[in-house]
Amino acid sequence: MRFNLATIQLSLTDHVELNYNKLARFLDELEEGSLVLLPEMFFCGFDYDRLEEFALLSEYIIEKLKLTSRQKNLLICGTVPEHTEEGIKNTAFLIEDGKVIGRRSKVKLFYPFEEDRYFVPGEENPVFKTKFGRVGILICFELRFTDMVLDLKKKGIDILLVPAQWGYARREHLRVLSQARAIELQSYVVVSDTWGEFKGTKFAGQSGIYSPWGEVLEFSETGDIYLEAEADLSYVEEVRSAIPVDIK
Repeated sequence: MRFNLATIQLSLTDHVELNYNKLARFLDELEEGSLVLLPEMFFCGFDYDRLEEFALLSEYIIEKLKLTSRQKNLLICGTVPEHTEEGIKNTAFLIEDGKVIGRRSKVKLFYPFEEDRYFVPGEENPVFKTKFGRVGILICFELRFTDMVLDLKKKGIDILLVPAQWGYARREHLRVLSQARAIELQSYVVVSDTWGEFKGTKFAGQSGIYSPWGEVLEFSETGDIYLEAEADLSYVEEVRSAIPVDIK
């Protein structure tokens, strides 16, 4: 099965409408029937002063993305601040053909960025069955945690999605970890990061698409841009057959 993988890299502003409109233009240009990844907190960033306000907007943003997904036959993933009974969570969503088919909240909060002060951690690390195969999601900082990666490997995934707002000072970590996880998992890895400066923090860019062999299919350090690459699930099986490293 062959299909189009895409990742969108954005610089953020204080204005939700500007952020979303920039994103929407890229979604309009993408090939129909694509799997597309958006950055972590893509419409608002980590603006803690307005977090409650943005959490109230999240479902409206998701409804807009559901419409685009339905119109263009897209599978869309990103993260938003989500109100829950426990508090606000940083929650990833999967929208397939206009319907939300899955959500998972960030488990590993990034303490140096004070995420633990403003967000409640999630608890689960599920695998989602999609029309493009089995998908796992690790949100930004979670990419560092080998236990979460191995958990996904045991469960079996074809594609790992990594929505991120990764700091510029640690940019090489993101690049190296992304490629390493593709090799470890023998799966496609898609990374979507923000770039430029927002609220006094400079972000890494380093968005990319990696093959199950660890090849860099697409990569960008800077710029508002979308990247695309063809994926083939039969290649996942080919790589795993060539180098069997199944965990028993």
